[in-house]
Amino acid sequence: MKKATVFSFCFLVGMVGSAFGQETQILHVSGNAWEDGGFPSSNVGDEFHLVGLLNDIENPLVWDTDNYSYTFYVRDLISLGETVFDDLHLVAYSGGLFTIYVDWLPSNHDYGINPPNATAPGTFQDGISTYLDGFFTEFNLTLNTSTSSGSFNGTLNFTGGDVFPLLKATDGWTFGANIAGVSPEGYDLFVNGDVFLTIIGVEDDTWANIKSLYR
Repeated sequence: MKKATVFSFCFLVGMVGSAFGQETQILHVSGNAWEDGGFPSSNVGDEFHLVGLLNDIENPLVWDTDNYSYTFYVRDLISLGETVFDDLHLVAYSGGLFTIYVDWLPSNHDYGINPPNATAPGTFQDGISTYLDGFFTEFNLTLNTSTSSGSFNGTLNFTGGDVFPLLKATDGWTFGANIAGVSPEGYDLFVNGDVFLTIIGVEDDTWANIKSLYR
């Protein structure tokens, strides 16, 4: 894989005051997932994989869709086993890495069938640069087999990448997605979701004013 710097940044980091304000940064993603041995069921030690596309971003994150494509790969999520309630499958995972890659256009990504295969995950991680790189501190998945639908929720800490300097925080991100059991042959799930950060700002106040709220 070639290494290149796609973005260079000049930035100022400042303190922004907000009275109980809320700020979010969001990345919109979609893709297809598979687990070793198939899913369901999820056995202890099985690895969960997810490949897909970065479809949109929110300010102040930046990208250049006129010249580059953006793909991602989630790997090293290891199943701790599943709990089953009738048609409901609940799975917790340990570990896990998440990387978004930057590559030239036209994009060469190809899901193919029955992964891992000649194009997946390979064509989703053969970029020229890393847009964002991080790891999961927790990851939980729920699937209802009667409706072939469910969701997952993971907590992410980012460690680097081209837009890393633009992040308002590096830890405590959420990767939440809806999942469905309809996907290319050999994949287990279709995924559509967001990676987002919520920050609640607290405005400095005097102790006298704080006490007055409780009178």
